[in-house]
Amino acid sequence: MKASLTLVMAALLASCAPAVTRDPQRYFVLDAPAPAPVGCANAPFTLAPTTAASFYGTRRIVYSDAPGTRANYRFSHWTEPPQQVVYDELQSRVQSAGKADDLVLATRLTEIYHDATTKPGTVHVSVTAELLDGATLDVLAQRRFSRSAPATAFNAGGAVDGMRHALRAVLDDIVAWSCKLPVNRVQTTPAMPPP
Repeated sequence: MKASLTLVMAALLASCAPAVTRDPQRYFVLDAPAPAPVGCANAPFTLAPTTAASFYGTRRIVYSDAPGTRANYRFSHWTEPPQQVVYDELQSRVQSAGKADDLVLATRLTEIYHDATTKPGTVHVSVTAELLDGATLDVLAQRRFSRSAPATAFNAGGAVDGMRHALRAVLDDIVAWSCKLPVNRVQTTPAMPPP
């Protein structure tokens, strides 16, 4: 009898308790289409797939709520790792005419996060680009490209909006820089012929 009464009381209490809701998982598309035709035709290099610093090379969206720290939004993710988006967007901006053993443009996503130390926050995107000799992998030119943009809201969605703007500017800067690079390889002094 006591067991029955306990079960009935538990059922009544459970029916009065508010339903626990859980935040839904959200997946964001990171894109940065060029607003106008930009790029270079017949670029004298090939594009290597973009790599990423390990913390940023996942599908998790990153934020910082204190200086020197990073964390992941719990319920918000990318549909693709951001380094894949960097590579795809660069490919859409550059028409390569290079061969694999010629010049190679290698890029590395070094930062992409929402600085949420103030509301609504600022996003930061940084990509390092290197022009390499395809035969020797010697670095011929190197530069880090960084841009910031305001988040449009104090949440992951607002951060993603800002990241799209900052990434577009970084990509346009990389294309402008890489298409103006001198295409001559570093000249080496030929060996002296034997006497």
